This record gives sequence, structure tokens and C-alpha cells, in this order.
Amino acid sequence: MRIEAGKITLRSVDIGDVVTILQWENDPNLAQYSDPHEIYTEQDIVEFIVEQQRGFEANGQLRLMICLDNHPIGAIDLFNHKGTTAEVGVLIYSEENRRQGYATQALECVKELMLQLGISTLLSTVDEQNKASNRLFERCGFTKIDKNRYRYMKRIVAPSILSADFGNLERDTLMLNRSEAEWVHVDVMDGQFVPNISFGFPVLKAVTKVSTKVIDTHLMIVEPIRYVEQFVKAGSHYVTFHLEAASDVKQCIDAIHNAGAKAGISIKPATPVSALEPYIDSVDMVLIMSVEPGFGGQSFIPQSLDKARELRAMIAAHNTECIIEMDGGISADNAAEVFAAGVDAIVAGSAVFCAENPEAEIVKILNA
Repeated sequence: MRIEAGKITLRSVDIGDVVTILQWENDPNLAQYSDPHEIYTEQDIVEFIVEQQRGFEANGQLRLMICLDNHPIGAIDLFNHKGTTAEVGVLIYSEENRRQGYATQALECVKELMLQLGISTLLSTVDEQNKASNRLFERCGFTKIDKNRYRYMKRIVAPSILSADFGNLERDTLMLNRSEAEWVHVDVMDGQFVPNISFGFPVLKAVTKVSTKVIDTHLMIVEPIRYVEQFVKAGSHYVTFHLEAASDVKQCIDAIHNAGAKAGISIKPATPVSALEPYIDSVDMVLIMSVEPGFGGQSFIPQSLDKARELRAMIAAHNTECIIEMDGGISADNAAEVFAAGVDAIVAGSAVFCAENPEAEIVKILNA
């Protein structure tokens, strides 16, 4: 590694077939030294960025140069925003590189870094009127937000165990472990907030004992703050509660974070997206109900797509990182339009567990 004042260069870092060089800019206080023998892996890059981003100043910037066969084909800039890495900029040097497919490889590299660093917004340094570049971003799974900003969404399916066979709960949980689903959705109902009763801590503990997936717990209960710590201790990675069910929303969000989980907030179909704005900078996820909560097997409410688009615009305006999840009446038949509306995670109950081949059905939803 060679470090110079104002720039760090890590040589020969391999990400797939793409050789990259990492440069650290806008830091005049770096010392100078060299070690020609060090070799860096993809994980080294990620760990280095995570470590160094703590020292970003307001105008701090990391530049990741992308080379193939020692030929520079582009650059990735990781921009600092309020102390955290919030945006990724990509520059592909020439049309010739695009034609040769180098640009696609570069963006695949970008996507991997974005996923590992938890970044979802990409700032393209390519002219926004460049139709070829716009098509390239779309082909690589990016959605245009505005002007030269794009968003990469990693699609998530969260099968709801409310629709599982409770006589064979371990079998169904092991099936989800084998599947492409990343999350398991757990619906908790108290018979008061919604006209149904589901299950509580014993069932959740039985699932988490077997599951290797992210546990996404949805509390449809009155005054959820009473139980959030217990649900986290039972194995929940995300705890989502209803805006309409909490007397002190901010206190409930803080309680979830303090217990060690990520906090989600959910709204019923009749609740406007605007009601979420005071909390959008505090939560990790928003769950939009696309059916009335309480029962599975209901029909999808089409207006939910407009709510997702409105929420996505609100998140972009606040320049925050927040997952959008949608629950109710979603299957492989309508998953494409749900993802296209800006939703990151789809909850699917009956569509998965009532399918002849649940694992294949999960793949169909992901690839819709």
C-alpha cells in the first residue's frame, strides 16, 4: 500500500474479474509510507472504507478506480453526508467501455459495495441526458429517482409464518432456511388492535431456534412498548409496530433501538403517508399494509402503490436510509409492480405456503 498526502492508493484489489485501485482524497494530514508486498481482497476494501469513513469531513470522498487488464474503465466515488457514507457516484470513462461490457462489470462491483456498506442511493456523474447510461443503470437493477440519482434495491421476500402449517412448523422453517427468502415475517396479534389473535413469545422462540434468516416481527398490538424488549430477547432482528397503536411513537422507536433491534413503523390502509414524516429519520423500516391487518388471504389494495411512491419520495427528500416493506395480497402476479413502486421487501403468506412448491414460488416473486 502506498499512502501520500491527500491520497491513499491500494493496488491490485480483485473484485471478481475487476481489478480496482482505491484512493482516499481530501485529507491533507495523511503520513507517507509504502509497502509493495501487501495484497488486498474485496473484504479488505470494505473493512478499510468502513474504518476510514469515520474520519470523513463534510467534503470527504473516497474514489475507487475500476481497471480491467490494467485499463482504467471508470471510477466510483463514495460521498460523505453528515458523517455517514450516503451516496455513491459512478463515472464510466467512455462509450467504448460501455460497448465492451466493462461498464456493466463496474456497476456490478458498485452494487456489491453498496450492499455491504448499507448504501442504497447512487449519484451518477454521467450526463443525466445520456440515454445509453440510463439504460445501463436500469439493466443493472437501478431505479432512477431524479436527475442523476439512482437507487439500487435488493429485493427481499419475507414469508409470513402466519400462513405456515403449525403442525409442521419446524419443517416449514427449515424449508425457508433452504429458500432464497432472506427474512421470516412473524405476525403478532392481540385481539384488540386487530380482530384476531395469533401467537406470542413461545412460537417466536420456536422459530428463532431453527431459523437462519432475519426475523421480521410485526406487532399488531395495543401499546407495543410494553413488549418490545421481550420480542428482541426472543430473537427479533426487526420489530415493527403500528403508528395507530402507540401513544408515544418516538419513545417506542427508541425502546426498540435500545433493546438492540432495528425499528419499523407500520400504517394501515386508511392512514396517510404524511403521518410518518415526523419519524422517518428515526426508523429503519416502514411497513405499508396493502390489506386491512388481522387476516391473511385478502385482496391487494391497488392504492398502496401510490403510497409506496409517496413514501419513497419522502425518504429521498430526507436523504435517509429506510427500507420500505409491503404486506398483504402480494404474489408473483403483482410483485413486479410492487417492487417498481419502490418497495424493498415483500411479505408473502398464502402465496408462498399455499403454493405447490414454496421455494420455487419465492424465486418467482423475487424475479417478477
